[in-house]
Amino acid sequence: MFPLLLSCNKDDDNTVEIRDRSDQVLLDEQTIEEYLRTHYYNYEDFSSSNSFEVEMKIRIDTITDSTSDRTPLFDQVNVKTINVADSDGIETPHKLYYIIAREGIVSNPSIVDSVYITYKGMLTDNHIFDERKYPVWLDLANSLQGFREGVSELKSGEFRQNSNGTIQYSSYGVGLFFLPSGIGYFENTTANIPEYSPLIFSVSLMTSNPTDHDNDGILSINEDIDGDGDPLGDDTDNDNIWNMYDSDDDGDGTLTINELDKNNDQIIDDTDNDGIPDYLDPDN
Repeated sequence: MFPLLLSCNKDDDNTVEIRDRSDQVLLDEQTIEEYLRTHYYNYEDFSSSNSFEVEMKIRIDTITDSTSDRTPLFDQVNVKTINVADSDGIETPHKLYYIIAREGIVSNPSIVDSVYITYKGMLTDNHIFDERKYPVWLDLANSLQGFREGVSELKSGEFRQNSNGTIQYSSYGVGLFFLPSGIGYFENTTANIPEYSPLIFSVSLMTSNPTDHDNDGILSINEDIDGDGDPLGDDTDNDNIWNMYDSDDDGDGTLTINELDKNNDQIIDDTDNDGIPDYLDPDN
């Protein structure tokens, strides 16, 4: 099982109640914030002078009488607002709560790049539903909305090849992400994740690669035609293939890669100077 993927099965008997997103997000935020107030992580480990040079893992624990002096997660989180549209196009804002334990030193991936990560996924009862202790490549475009938005807040690290041929990573970003169900699986379920479950992820971002999913010469993140920061759903020629997966973005029969820069002057072509580049203009 790879629970970060977008697809997920509903209950076999199809009896899951479909809830209103605006109501559910309030319940999820209450659950998450209660968890944040009653738990802490090993932040002191990340403040040490050599923390960038060694492998660092986040550990979460409950605040008890003996750990009452620990700073709760609630006092350390940042909040990123993500709007989620329902089938009627009505948008509901969702809060992605996140903590950057270690930022990393190289660069942030976009929300549709490929990333090399380790991660652990938990529910708010601390049940671990998935874990990758060794790095795996993941296409963020195919991951949960809240997950890809969270990972994009981290920076990748450095790496070197050891004498035995293995690769060693250091100074990579490490973070914690708390997702309301609306940017997780919402009403969908798996054997390990009930419907309407807020999710918790700890993630280490080793490295990343900018991605051009359709190999048309334009990075997928730059196929964000409406400028909302998210290329998923942008479809210039309304052929039900998003531009980031469409080799002919304007549907004029000429491949995008052949319309980008026909005179090889390193400038995207706009033959009729109408402000629409040729690869998005069916008239050119």
